[in-house]
Amino acid sequence: MRIVYDPELDVAHLLFDEGAAVAPVRGEVSGVPAGGYVDAEYDAEGRLVGLEVLGAQRVLPPEVLAGAEPA
Repeated sequence: MRIVYDPELDVAHLLFDEGAAVAPVRGEVSGVPAGGYVDAEYDAEGRLVGLEVLGAQRVLPPEVLAGAEPA
């Protein structure tokens, strides 16, 4: 898994399968704390290949963001 984080926009992208072609199908993930938003990204076969996290500081632990690659 690869994590890329843009602190200016407070957006993190968690990539599970970088080789997969992401289909334009996205779904909001429920149960996210207020001020955060998570989109699930799927490939053409419907497999989860990544997550995009807006308001990442509200959703992800600080140690995860500290270890992320810069965007």
